[in-house]
Amino acid sequence: MAEPEVVAAIDDLVREGVLPRTPAVRLRRAASGSLISVREELRFLLWAGVLLIAAGAGLLVKTNLDRIGPVTVAVVLGVASAACLIWCRRRAPAFTWGEAPATGFVLDYVLLLGALLAAADLAFVEVKFTPLGPSWAYHLLIVAVVYTVLALRFDSKTMFSLALTSFAAWRGVALSRLSVWDLPDENRFFVEALVCALFFIGIGQAGERFRLKPHFEPVAVWLGWILMDGALLQRMFDADGNPLYALVLAACGAALAWFAWDDAKIGRFALGVGMVATGIGGAMAELVSLGDAALSLVVIVLAGSVLAVILRAHRAMKARP
Repeated sequence: MAEPEVVAAIDDLVREGVLPRTPAVRLRRAASGSLISVREELRFLLWAGVLLIAAGAGLLVKTNLDRIGPVTVAVVLGVASAACLIWCRRRAPAFTWGEAPATGFVLDYVLLLGALLAAADLAFVEVKFTPLGPSWAYHLLIVAVVYTVLALRFDSKTMFSLALTSFAAWRGVALSRLSVWDLPDENRFFVEALVCALFFIGIGQAGERFRLKPHFEPVAVWLGWILMDGALLQRMFDADGNPLYALVLAACGAALAWFAWDDAKIGRFALGVGMVATGIGGAMAELVSLGDAALSLVVIVLAGSVLAVILRAHRAMKARP
C-alpha cells in the first residue's frame, strides 16, 4: 500500500541531509508500494525443489539399481547427504541453546535436503542389507535422534518437527513388536498416541521453562495437542454409545483454551474451543437420540458459537496492554 505522506517525509529528510540517499531509496520504494516481497514464493519454490530432488533421487535409484549396484547407490546417497550437511555446517552460526542469529531460509532447506537424503540412504541400506534384522523399525528411531541433533545444532524448527513426527512414526510402526502395553491392539494405539502427545507437550513446556531452545515450544506443543485431539476423536467415534471420550475431549479442550487465554495464544485457544465444541456435540449425540435435522441444527449452533467465541477472544487479546 502506498503511503504518500511517508514518501514526502523521506524526500524531505534526504534534502535536509538527515537520511543518506542509499537507504532512502529502499525506504522510498517500500513506502510507495513498489517494493514487493517474494519471500513466501521463494520459500515455496525451495520446498518444492527439495521434494523434487528427493523424489528424483528415489526414482534414479529405482530405475538404475541393477546397473549401478546397491553399494554404489548407498555411497552416492551418503556423499550427497554429507555434502549438504557440510555446506550447512560451514555457513551456520555457532551453537546456542537460545535462538541463533538469522541466516536466511536457504540454509534450512539445504539442511532439509541433506536430512532427507540421509534418511533415504538409511532406509535403502536397511532394505538391501538388513543390518537391523527383525528390529528394522528402530531405523525410524535412529532418524528421529539424528533429526533432533540436526535441529538443535542448526536451530531448525523444520528439522525438530520432522524429528517428532519420526518418533511418533517409530512408535506406530513398532507398536506390534515393541509395545510395553499389554492391551488389545485398538487400545494400544490409543495409549501410544496419548503417551506421544503428552511427551511432545512435556518437551515443549520443559524447553521453554529451562530456556533450552524455548522457541521450539510451539512446534512440540502443537504436534502434541493435535495428536491428542486425533486420538480422542477416533475413540469418540468408536465409543458405541459411551460419552466418556467425548467428555474427556471437551475437558482437554477447555484446559487448552484456559491456558492459551492466559498466554494470549489465539491459535491454541481456537483449537481448544473447537475441541470443546466437538466433545459437547459428540456427548449429545451419544446421550440424546437426535434425528438428522436436529443433529444438523446442533452442528450449526456449535460452529457458530465457536466462531463467535474465537472472534471475541481475538479482539480481547489484541486489546490487552
